[in-house]
Amino acid sequence: MKCYLDITLLPSADIDRHFLWEKVYQQIHLGLVEIQDGNGKIPLGIALPDYSAEKHQLGNKLRLLAETEAQLERFNAKQWLSRLSDYVHLTGIRNVPDRIKTHACYYRIQPKSSNARLARRKAKRENISVEQALSALEKFPEQRSNAPYVWIKSLSNGEKFRLFLGYVEVSEPVNAGFNAYGLSRQSSVPIF
Repeated sequence: MKCYLDITLLPSADIDRHFLWEKVYQQIHLGLVEIQDGNGKIPLGIALPDYSAEKHQLGNKLRLLAETEAQLERFNAKQWLSRLSDYVHLTGIRNVPDRIKTHACYYRIQPKSSNARLARRKAKRENISVEQALSALEKFPEQRSNAPYVWIKSLSNGEKFRLFLGYVEVSEPVNAGFNAYGLSRQSSVPIF
């Protein structure tokens, strides 16, 4: 990754940071979907410079990174975020500095969800009652995540869900493409 641009969220008294994250990330996601290749891979990755798993927060900044300036220009973040122009600040496209701290992967964490939800799915899938499915699941503890997250609205079913974001540092830079959220367990982004 050689180029980047920063998107800084500017919360106000009437628009809080969580609401802005939801709106900004939804627009970034829509833009990334538009530029995916035939294999569903996307050349842009995200970084969250203020990410803190300990504090359970994403911070106020989202960084889009790409191999080339042309890829970021093609994405056209200004257009995707035009409705939010009063609440975000976009930098121009810049070169990644020579001195970076490390490389890292930002990835999606998908907890198994609540046993009640799993029981409804199991009942439908196996054509049994919800009570039967719930009793079968009682021996399994619910999985929860304390990772930072952003609310996303599914375009396929219209439901909102939490997109939990994980972070892990890696020793070598890898660029195998990213998913439609700018995330990957394999591809890394420079941290600076």
